[in-house]
Amino acid sequence: MRIKLGRRPFSLASRLTFFISLTAIAAFAAFSWVMIHSVEKHFEEQDIRDLKQLSTTLSTILGKENEPENIRVDKLISTIADHGNVFIYLQNDNKDVIYESADSLDFKQVLAAPLFHNRLGSNEIILWHAPASANSDHDNKKMEQTSYRIVALPIDTFVDGKATTYTLLIALSIDFHLHYLQELKYNLVMTAFIISLIIIFIVLLAVYQGHAPLRNVSREIQGITSDNLHVRLLPTDVPIELQQLVVSFNHMIERIEGVFTRQSNFSADIAHEIRTPITNLVTQTEIALSQARSASEYEDVLYSNLEEFTRMAKMVSDMLFLAQADNNLLIPERVSIDLKAEVIKVFDFFEAWAEEREVNLHFVGNPVAVNGDPLMLRRALSNLLSNAIRYAPVGRSVTVSLRETLSDVELTVENPGVPIPAEHLPRLFDRFYRIDPSRQRKGDGSGIGLAIVKSIIGAHRGKISVTSDSVSTKFIISLPKE
Repeated sequence: MRIKLGRRPFSLASRLTFFISLTAIAAFAAFSWVMIHSVEKHFEEQDIRDLKQLSTTLSTILGKENEPENIRVDKLISTIADHGNVFIYLQNDNKDVIYESADSLDFKQVLAAPLFHNRLGSNEIILWHAPASANSDHDNKKMEQTSYRIVALPIDTFVDGKATTYTLLIALSIDFHLHYLQELKYNLVMTAFIISLIIIFIVLLAVYQGHAPLRNVSREIQGITSDNLHVRLLPTDVPIELQQLVVSFNHMIERIEGVFTRQSNFSADIAHEIRTPITNLVTQTEIALSQARSASEYEDVLYSNLEEFTRMAKMVSDMLFLAQADNNLLIPERVSIDLKAEVIKVFDFFEAWAEEREVNLHFVGNPVAVNGDPLMLRRALSNLLSNAIRYAPVGRSVTVSLRETLSDVELTVENPGVPIPAEHLPRLFDRFYRIDPSRQRKGDGSGIGLAIVKSIIGAHRGKISVTSDSVSTKFIISLPKE
């Protein structure tokens, strides 16, 4: 059975490459943004500092009282001569232009703009984007400077003994800075593109190399077949991220090997178990047909054959029961059961056989109720009790006891006798498992009675265990309370 998880997901290599590359590119983009923002901030602070220093100097020159106006203008021109990117505009209170240092910027338009008119005298520096001048050199495709930082301020002074208010505009061209920033952004974009390609290539290579342990594990897994289920992967040979995967895989292979081994043993065991009654049937039939027999002799042969057929029918029935248990088809009826009453019923059934074998049956405990299927639980108790009677010494007692814990009910079937070696205890509930390696029957047992008991208890959400010492052997059943 395959569980469909939806559409096919992207490969691990694609995911790792995408996220690592995206992270690296995002980090580079963040670094570029910080650098560009830092450069812009630096240029802005430098422009503002230069404008403030220049405005202070020019205000001092123009603010001297009773100095001829032409001398003031000469000093003004001399001061800005070393500043190729600074342009000034000076007018008096009659709106007469006293000096204008550039024809690429319409200072009157600047003054008329509400942006400057409302802030005149505040010494606030405004960013102004002027349209291209009509005098641009179209042949060389060279545009005039179009972006400025401008400060507009009034200057009160006296000229020829008369109070006058100058309006001074100082414009600092920032096109050089903007061009530098534009080239920087372009270079960063191209660099980012190249670096992104390099990062993706390096990440792909790193991911491919990083997945080498996965490919190695996959090759080792592909080499495991039904012929070498004993092979295990070594957790110490893989990176720590894959250790849990390898451990889980080893556990899975271990379970599969156990199932495969049990299945192989089961096939051999069931063939052995069925072969014996079939051999008996064939032998007895051949003997009966070898010569003429009386009616009573034929009747004896038929009775003997009937016993073998009954044994085979019981074995087939038990195997069908276990097959249902393996496929989770055992759905017990859920009714309230008094376990003490069920034990007494089983005692009544085995009482005659126990007397024949000179074994006493003894019960200890009080009535306890559980939810379960009476017939199935009675079958499990019968299997345990028949084994206990079969292996109990003559004159001794088989004891069934009941006790309650906080959440469970424990039923114990105990019989004295020869202790079971510790190495056999974990496999007692395996099908056809016998302690005697010769596999000779003791009584009419088929070797699957304890397996049936375990399946029944498991279907009731309970547990069964076994202990054995020099005193007795105990089978302990734990069932949930009602």
